[in-house]
Amino acid sequence: MQLQRRIKPTLTPFGLNQGDTLVLTLADGDSWDMCLEGTSAEVVARGFDRYRDASHFSGDITVYAFTAEVRINGRAHSFRREVGSQASFYEPWLIDGVRIWFDAAACIFASNGGFMQEKDWGAGLICKPGQATRWAVQETGLPICPEPLHPWYPNPTGRLDIHDCYTGEDCWMGPYNGGATHGGLDLNMPAGTLLSTPVAVDNQYLFNSLEAGFRNNRWRGIRQWPDGSQWQLQAHHLIAMTVPELTPLARGVPYATTAGTAVGLREHTHFVFRVIEQGGEYLLDPWILFHEMLAAS
Repeated sequence: MQLQRRIKPTLTPFGLNQGDTLVLTLADGDSWDMCLEGTSAEVVARGFDRYRDASHFSGDITVYAFTAEVRINGRAHSFRREVGSQASFYEPWLIDGVRIWFDAAACIFASNGGFMQEKDWGAGLICKPGQATRWAVQETGLPICPEPLHPWYPNPTGRLDIHDCYTGEDCWMGPYNGGATHGGLDLNMPAGTLLSTPVAVDNQYLFNSLEAGFRNNRWRGIRQWPDGSQWQLQAHHLIAMTVPELTPLARGVPYATTAGTAVGLREHTHFVFRVIEQGGEYLLDPWILFHEMLAAS
């Protein structure tokens, strides 16, 4: 299969099966292509014993990795991602004028012969890609969206630390409970921390709330970009909204206090990044957003 995509003001997510090719038209009209030749996965470290959550699949995995072999513009390249260590917060690859985020490989999952289970499928958060691999690209020199990203929460350190992802494993697709892919990015912070909108949103609301009888307060902000891409940003474990729901908000508006509802062992906020465009819905690593926020700070 050949996917045809054109560089636009927002990043472009896509999936590839073995033998598939992405043909990307750059801003100057030049063509850039990437073909997936194969994938593999491995457990890097075992010995998980931080806690046991009987409501989710468990195991002993602390760090794992996945690899994709591709050809870009006819040349062989190997992409390897490690998950569950500080390397989870990786730099995108820059190849022939394109920034590349290698987000996921289906071969890590038990249903595809691997070793990980889904954690949050019941909540509609599916880490496993619809194809063999999930990616995102943007032309080098272009931001991931046409407005600067405002910090989602106060972060005076200017970095993310894997030890601050719940008890050290809950990065995007991290091995929760030693064997289930975590469907978001957990970042520890004190209860009462104020969240602000990273970009202007057209609409925002709690899609689960304690008031409605759920065990968590979960927020979603929606931005429809002029290029046709829709971003859905989510933050869970909120304490209270500080603005009216179902209203648009400008970039950088404080909208809720967080890290105080159903937080478990650590006060934290759970972040989710979803992109809907060109016939696909893609859950991506929120690190892509935080990388841009931290680079701009």
